[in-house]
Amino acid sequence: MGLWEVDCVRFSKQLRTSIILIALLLVFYLVAPYLYPNRSFFETLLVLTILSLSFNIVYGFTGYMPFGYAAFFAIGAYGFGIGIVRHFGLVSSFLLGGLASLALGLIFVPMLRLRGAYFAIANLAGFEGAYYIISNQSLTFITRGPYGISVSSVYNPNITYAVSLLLLVIVIVVTYIVRTSNFGLALRAIKDDPLVASISGINVGLYRGVAWLSSAIFAGLAGGAYGWYISFFYPSTVFSINYSLFAILFTIFGGPGTIIGPIIGTTTLYSLYQAVGLSYPLYSTLAFGALVVVLIIVLPEGLKKIFRKYLKWEML
Repeated sequence: MGLWEVDCVRFSKQLRTSIILIALLLVFYLVAPYLYPNRSFFETLLVLTILSLSFNIVYGFTGYMPFGYAAFFAIGAYGFGIGIVRHFGLVSSFLLGGLASLALGLIFVPMLRLRGAYFAIANLAGFEGAYYIISNQSLTFITRGPYGISVSSVYNPNITYAVSLLLLVIVIVVTYIVRTSNFGLALRAIKDDPLVASISGINVGLYRGVAWLSSAIFAGLAGGAYGWYISFFYPSTVFSINYSLFAILFTIFGGPGTIIGPIIGTTTLYSLYQAVGLSYPLYSTLAFGALVVVLIIVLPEGLKKIFRKYLKWEML
């Protein structure tokens, strides 16, 4: 069987469930803005869902938790912004955001030799390094340094929303393929025991690298979509550790290694975050940080474990 071969894809129950999920999401994101006229909320929710699903590819299937994951998101936004400023065209600039994140992912690949807290700290250091490079005044002629970058010339919230929705569908399809293919099976074997997986003939470094870079590309595209929507941003706007915190929390809460989990986690917790943030803005980030620690220690599989144990249902 090939690396990406999927068993009985056309007729599988998981495929039907995934198609239904995509259809429901499309209906939700097309209808909801008319029921609750806050386009900014739904655009941000879309972007964060894409970011969580992207993070899920690397954490849910390999077990690596990059605390500096927001670097890919930010570099994607800046890749898009630089492309627009240099008049590369809308499509080329959007793809440039993904390529910029891919390049950063390649630079960070040696970190995959580390494990646990060492990997998390190294990745966080890489995030800080990327931030200081982008915000450096010496690079103002490329990145606009600390003065921010504007893409208002291509501002169109309707098109941005449609592109974000399409990107969400693509990420769901990719996650489904990873989850049901031999590639995903190999990743789960590596996550359980890298040594045994290696002895079994799995190229651990290659498989981890592919998952890592795929995750980086989609995070970069999510950042590009976000930068496109807000139309003007400073380095501190997109290089926020909150985006790493969101991706980690939403994925763990919903259930890592699943498709539905990060979607449920993002929709539930981001809505809660917005509600709490409006009333208690000083405590919302602190509360979410504490929740991350609690989930990692007490419920590392999130709702997936609860569904399996009490509802006897294996989350897709």
